[in-house]
Amino acid sequence: MKPRDQRQKVLIEARLRQDRGWTDARILNISRRGLMVRSPAAPLHGTYVEVCRGTHRIVARVVWVSQDRFGLRTQDAIAVDAVVRDEAALPEPANDPRSLRRRSTLEMRERRSRHWSRRFQFGVLGLFAIAAACLTFGAVREALSRPLNFAQAVL
Repeated sequence: MKPRDQRQKVLIEARLRQDRGWTDARILNISRRGLMVRSPAAPLHGTYVEVCRGTHRIVARVVWVSQDRFGLRTQDAIAVDAVVRDEAALPEPANDPRSLRRRSTLEMRERRSRHWSRRFQFGVLGLFAIAAACLTFGAVREALSRPLNFAQAVL
């Protein structure tokens, strides 16, 4: 049987993002591959969540739930000491005016990029359509000109 990773008991404030949005959370213990977290809105078993602690972002799957506590398992190893020592500010909630402004700027860039890519695609398809029309016109003209030239030579 594979031994469990050593868990370190902690009491770290963090933010938790799940389908319902951002909530406050508290990390109760941490290991190289997982966390035990307490949050008033525990996510459902099997869902993926993001735990934010300062500049650290940990994406994990919920492996067990018990009332307001739940266990998370990460795919990648966690730098435990770095997460524990990080004293950076907690991430901004999703409804913070600064994050909304940043999000709207990103959405504007995305929209502009989509707009230009559509125009470029339309232009390329238009050039292909014009090229195909020219080739078709040349082929039809050649096919019709032979009998007409023969008829004109006979007359």
